[in-house]
Parts: sequence; structure tokens; C-alpha cells
Amino acid sequence: MNNSFVSKETLNKILKELAAAEDVLLYAPVLNGKVLDFAEITDAEKIAISDDISYKSPKEAFMPQAENLMTFSEGGVLESAYDKKTVVFGAKPCDAEALRVLHAVLMTGKFQDPFFERRFENSVLIAVGCASEKPGCFCTERGFDKEFSDFSDIMLRRDEGGTGYTVTHLSGKGRELLSEFNETKGIEAAKRTAKAQGTGMKKLELDKSIEDRELFDIIDWDKATEICQGCGMCTFICPSCHCFDFKDVSTFSETKRYRCWDSCMYPQFTLHASGHNPRASVKERFRQRVLHKYLYINKIFGYTACTGCGRCIRSCPAGMNIKKIVESIMEVLP
Repeated sequence: MNNSFVSKETLNKILKELAAAEDVLLYAPVLNGKVLDFAEITDAEKIAISDDISYKSPKEAFMPQAENLMTFSEGGVLESAYDKKTVVFGAKPCDAEALRVLHAVLMTGKFQDPFFERRFENSVLIAVGCASEKPGCFCTERGFDKEFSDFSDIMLRRDEGGTGYTVTHLSGKGRELLSEFNETKGIEAAKRTAKAQGTGMKKLELDKSIEDRELFDIIDWDKATEICQGCGMCTFICPSCHCFDFKDVSTFSETKRYRCWDSCMYPQFTLHASGHNPRASVKERFRQRVLHKYLYINKIFGYTACTGCGRCIRSCPAGMNIKKIVESIMEVLP
């Protein structure tokens, strides 16, 4: 067997064994009706191996929508433990690049998140490159390679004959996972670096030297958001959004604290106890969303928190398009 190639049969065998393993949680795309989505897998036959991009990203494997962090009782405080290995299969390169952003924000910043870190360190990400660019996608204009991301543990690309996958990246965790399977012992990744993208076009990115107040005044945010409904769907399906709130649920004997996803597009997100809200309008909230993703995170961590996956564009009920809005901002900047 070519040491940079995994056949479909071998890959299916690996996935079946992972799905059946008691000490492993396998997370992979499945068809939920007509919608491709990620879910926990116990039956590998349900995995949908497709070039299509999922409705939601696999972010929930690393940062669940609702996660019990700790329990308070008369016996004291018990912090939740998460020790099971998670294997995420079928993520796209844009999802892997979004995980790079989450890693930077939640593991290297001023306020580090031990719960995210525990899940991240206990996970193996198997990404599969895209054969084609999907409607609404703009990863190329963001400067990413739709076929490859090195922020994965195993990077697969479908071979032209359709018989299997070329392994183009393998981390230590990836090699350790595959070494458990006799048919893949000693596999090495074919050398590859991400292709330069966006040749002949201006990269969709805001210069981080810009002062945000400039963009407050020179952009017509009222016009940019005149159709926005403020529903928050864009934040919940975005692979790099990470806003959350805490909810305490009490019984007679104990209280459980949960971390739940929140959205900067909701009016309650910045509502003060006094009743004052510094972002009372949709215009102000959407402006914050765009500048946070394209400017603020870039200034602090060096990454733009948008990988061009296009999920928000495809799913917005009002037809909002963050790509066009950022392009319009770039047009008026010097």
C-alpha cells in the first residue's frame, strides 16, 4: 500500500472500530432529513461521506452548545471532568482554520478556558478537503486552500479515481490514532503546503491598523443592516463564534452551572443591570459582529475570525451577506 494513501475500505473499517469503541466518542457528518449535520456516532453506517459542506460546523465537539461546567452542593464544588477521547471526522479545511481561531482565543489569550483546552487536547481532527467550492463559500478570497489545512491531525484528499484518500498531513496525535490499526501502521503523510489562494484578487481582510472609530463613521451601517432581523442564526452556525453565557439550574440538593452559547446579535447580550444597553439597535450589534471578526480578534491574536465557509450567507433568512459588506468597507478605505 502506498504510505500516503488510505483506501475507502480501510477508512470505513477505522470508522467502524472508532464508532464501536467504548472509550472514544466519534463525531461525524450525518444526514438529518435532507440536512447534512454533525452528530455523535455509534453506528458508522450512518456517516455521510460527502463533498457537501455541513449545515453546522463540528464546533460543538470542542465547545458544546450547553455544557455542564461544575456542580455546587453541600459537599462542595465539583468541577466537571471530560476525559473521553473525541475523534472528529469529516471537518472541512475552513472548519479546521476556524478551530485555529478558537484555539488562539480560548487557549493562548489573557483569559484561558480550561474546559475547551481539555476537549481540544483530548481530540483528534480528521479533515477532508473540498473537491469544489460551494455556493456562498469564499475561502479562496480569505486566502485559504479548500483542499488543505495543517491545523488538523489527519488531512485527507479524495484521489481522482475515487478509490480512497491521500493523507497530506499527519500530526503526532494523528499518527498515534492510526498506529492502533494494523493496516495503517507506519503511514506517513505526503508533503504538502497550502496553495497560495486569491491570485489576481484583493484578499478579503481589513487592515488591522485601522481605528475602529473610523469605521463607525465612514460606513453607512444603517443601510448595511436594513434587512437584518437580528435572529442570531449567523452566530450559532459560525465555526469561529464563541460567545457564551452562564446558566445555573438548581434542585433541592445541588446547583449545576452550565455554559450556553449566546449571540452578540441579541439585545440582551449587552443589556446592563441599570437598563442601559450600549448596543440597543441591530445596526450597532451587527457592526460589532463584523468588526470583532475582521478587526478586533486580528489585532489581538493575528487571525481573522472568518474562514469563508459561507454558512451564514446560505442560511440567513433575510439574505445578509457578510462578504459583500466587508467588500464594501474595503472599497471606501484608503
